[in-house]
Amino acid sequence: MTKYQDIPCCPDLNTAPICDVLDFRRHLIFPTTIRTEQGQMVQVEVIFHTRFTRCPGSLALGEIAYSTTLLPGEKVRLASTDRHTRFSFDSESKLSYRSEQISEEQYRMRALRAFMSDQNVEDSGSDHYSEQGKWDFHGDASGSLGFLSASAETNAKGSHSASSSRDYLRQHRAHAEMSDNQSVEATRMAHSISIGEVQSRSHAEGETSDHFESSSREFKNPNQCHAITFLFYRINKTETIKFELVSIERRVLDPVAPAPVPANPFRGVGQITTVPQEVPATSAKRLELQQAAINSETQLRATVLAPSTPQVGLSRAASFSPLLTATAVAPIAIQMPVADDLRVKALAEVDAKLLRQRMIDKPGGVVSTEIKAEIDYERQTSIPTAGVIVKSCLDDCNICEEEVQTREKLELTQLDLQNKLLAKQIDLLEKSQEY
Repeated sequence: MTKYQDIPCCPDLNTAPICDVLDFRRHLIFPTTIRTEQGQMVQVEVIFHTRFTRCPGSLALGEIAYSTTLLPGEKVRLASTDRHTRFSFDSESKLSYRSEQISEEQYRMRALRAFMSDQNVEDSGSDHYSEQGKWDFHGDASGSLGFLSASAETNAKGSHSASSSRDYLRQHRAHAEMSDNQSVEATRMAHSISIGEVQSRSHAEGETSDHFESSSREFKNPNQCHAITFLFYRINKTETIKFELVSIERRVLDPVAPAPVPANPFRGVGQITTVPQEVPATSAKRLELQQAAINSETQLRATVLAPSTPQVGLSRAASFSPLLTATAVAPIAIQMPVADDLRVKALAEVDAKLLRQRMIDKPGGVVSTEIKAEIDYERQTSIPTAGVIVKSCLDDCNICEEEVQTREKLELTQLDLQNKLLAKQIDLLEKSQEY
């Protein structure tokens, strides 16, 4: 246990990047020539395990969000707003505050997961629902991020061979690259920032002036003959995204021992977002608002946790594995599991097909370097942050007449002479004190 006196005032902070990882698995069914004693065909399921890895990098200068030019003597009050900032004012307690929440990276991964889930919906063919409402989450200061509730596994319909599996893997790689690019563009579009001029004016209840005083800053040009231009740049964060084929797993589909079905998909509760609001403890409406919040939370949980109907559950199970429907009809007690020797023969047959397509390095082996070089890719990009950096530049053009410039020089000369006179007086005063 660390002692209190051993805790440093400024602890060391590790600057190593923390990478985000998203795993996806695609299930393809391979028919084989192996038959059981009952004449049933032994099927092998090939699972493509792919992975997205996103590692943040250093900060970078982004595009110009706003610019303004101030003439000599001008001043302006500018306010910046974005989807992360929310201003609140309580008229009873006269309390105002601003809350911020940064979620560009979470939004980026959420969008990537949602775009990749579009392929899940297309391949599974069981639940058709709009994917847009699932990733269009509220990552601002008035909402919650939610969870990545979409399943990362899917079962492609139909029977596959080694050639079709290689084509499917190429399509999956192209879909992943497209989803990567679209998620970056969606993040940039959603995280916009607005910088504009405001004026402090009186309001009947005071919220307007309080808002301006709380969320704005004043810029001024102190020069006499030169204009100043202020440039507001967005601060971006670089990142390295890597997509890789991790493994190609093979296993025999046994109707007696079916694989578990993925989790239920996301269930929408409506496109309504609540804005959190702090209520003072002395408020007369505290109990009423608290009871309304509890009732809303209870109803939301009841909607999300509602069990699925048996028809929907059976449809999802049939979508994940066609062999699961047989277990729902025939009693498991009269069925026999696939023998071990048949399992070995079926896996060997599928491995031979994959080896001919150079998808694995050897029978029972791992992913070959050739297919990894074809599927894997890595690129660098950047996403916006809530930060803004302000740069200023002085205009070279002089807008003053020669008489005005001469007057400015004379005033500066007069100030210089006054400083010299003051320094001389101080020097004489010190000498008089010595005498």
